[in-house]
Amino acid sequence: MHIDRRLLGWGAFFILVGAIPLALRAGFLDEAVVRTWPRLWPLLLIGWGLGLLLRRTPIDWIGGAIAAVTFGLMGGGALATGFGGVPTFGGCGGDAAGTAFQTQTGTLSSSGQLNVRFNCGTLTLATVDGSDWSVSGTAAEGHAPNVTTSGSTVTIEGDTRTTFFEDDARRSWTVNVPRAPALGLGLTLNAGDGTADLAGASLSSVSATLNAGSLKLLLDGAAQLGDVNATVNAGSATLLLPAGDRSANVSLNAGNLDVCVPAGSAIRVHWSGALGSNDLDETGLTEVTDDTWVSAGFDENQPHLELRVSANAGSFGLQLGGACDA
Repeated sequence: MHIDRRLLGWGAFFILVGAIPLALRAGFLDEAVVRTWPRLWPLLLIGWGLGLLLRRTPIDWIGGAIAAVTFGLMGGGALATGFGGVPTFGGCGGDAAGTAFQTQTGTLSSSGQLNVRFNCGTLTLATVDGSDWSVSGTAAEGHAPNVTTSGSTVTIEGDTRTTFFEDDARRSWTVNVPRAPALGLGLTLNAGDGTADLAGASLSSVSATLNAGSLKLLLDGAAQLGDVNATVNAGSATLLLPAGDRSANVSLNAGNLDVCVPAGSAIRVHWSGALGSNDLDETGLTEVTDDTWVSAGFDENQPHLELRVSANAGSFGLQLGGACDA
């Protein structure tokens, strides 16, 4: 057998990117160890340096192989555990404590829309009685979020006076979501860690996007919940859903997503994508086609969860009953 050294690095890269998430899910790897993947970056310099030193020698492939293996380890680690460690590793915000900014508050109408767009730091969403929303927390130099209101839509987003790489302190926001109105929620989290516990909220719809971070989206305690859409790009997310009649569309792009629903839930799962992995064969669902699974006794004419999953180089897990690691 002849091995093409020009493709050796690509082969090692793809093997590691796929094997690490699978090995972690199977319990063969320690998650605490895998989460240290950002610390491997000095190996890239070593690989590139060896590549220069060994150039035009019979073993010039060694430097490229080291770099490819390192990229594979880092990519597999990021897929398996998310990008929660990247902000401090990559320069997004410092370790210094931020300065408290003035709390902002307002009232949402009975059919309003609340949009939260957060960059770099720690975001917490919680619910409160009444119709008033609020945002409090800390940021570099006490820069408060920008809040705009257009009709019945309220948008809370980061202060544009500081750029993504200029903050000398990590942001920390707490956004209180009112339980009284039936509202739509839009959430975008970039390079941060977020927890959204929406117990008691009446949500006509939820749309969440995670880019290079980690997010726990807890919707199982919502008083009312419409359709859910979630996109994970190079991040790690946990989504808890209640039983009931709704659709949920989730998309993974080099990310990891675990979905948890109550035991006995009526559910149909549609799967699509490339280079993605799932555990649907291990959940107790019945595979009815190559890309569709259903729960026991499923009847499409009865209320059920219609879950559509698209995964591109992503890892998807579904748990029926119990509790996801939230």
